[in-house]
Amino acid sequence: MEIRTLKKISASLSLLFLLAAASVGSTQNSQPVHELFPYTGFYAPDRFQNSLNFGVRYEYHFEQRLSFGATLGFASAGQDYFQQLGLPAPEQGSSTVIYYNGRVTHSRPIGSVIPYVTAGLGVTRQHSESNLTLSIGIGTKFPIGKTTYLRYEINDHIFSSGQGNNSWTNNNIEVALGVSFFLR
Repeated sequence: MEIRTLKKISASLSLLFLLAAASVGSTQNSQPVHELFPYTGFYAPDRFQNSLNFGVRYEYHFEQRLSFGATLGFASAGQDYFQQLGLPAPEQGSSTVIYYNGRVTHSRPIGSVIPYVTAGLGVTRQHSESNLTLSIGIGTKFPIGKTTYLRYEINDHIFSSGQGNNSWTNNNIEVALGVSFFLR
C-alpha cells in the first residue's frame, strides 16, 4: 500500500472520528460505559505461519451504538515450516508481532445480541519494522451476564512492508475470542 493511499485512509478515518465525536456531543441522554475485553485467539501474519495471539481491548461507549477504544495485542510471525522443508527462510529481527491502534466501533443490537463493525488506525511492529496500519473488522457480543458478554472479533490489519520496488501489502488476519466486562 502506497504512502498516498495510507494518507487518504488516515484522512478519511480522521473525518469519521470527527463526525462521530460531533454526533456524540449532541446526545445528552446516553451514559458512557467502559468495556474491557481481554482475549486470546489466532493471528495469521501474511507470508508467515499462524500463531496464537493475546491482548486486550478497551472501549468507551458514548451511546448504545458508538464507542471509541484502543487495542494492544501480541502474536508471533515465524517461518518454521520453511525451515522444516529445508527451504530458505529469511527472518530478520524478532518474530514477535506487536500491534496497537485506536479504533471506532459501530454496533447494531439485535435483541440482546450485539453485532458490530470496527475500523482503526495504529502500528504493527513485525520483524524489526514498524508500519502504519489500517484495521477493519467485524464481531459479535453474546450476553452471559448482566455486565458480561461472550465475544468474538475478526480483524484484518493492513499495512505496507519493504521499500520502493520491494514493497508489498500485508493482510494480517486476527481472530479474537474472550469475555468482555462492562464497568460504569
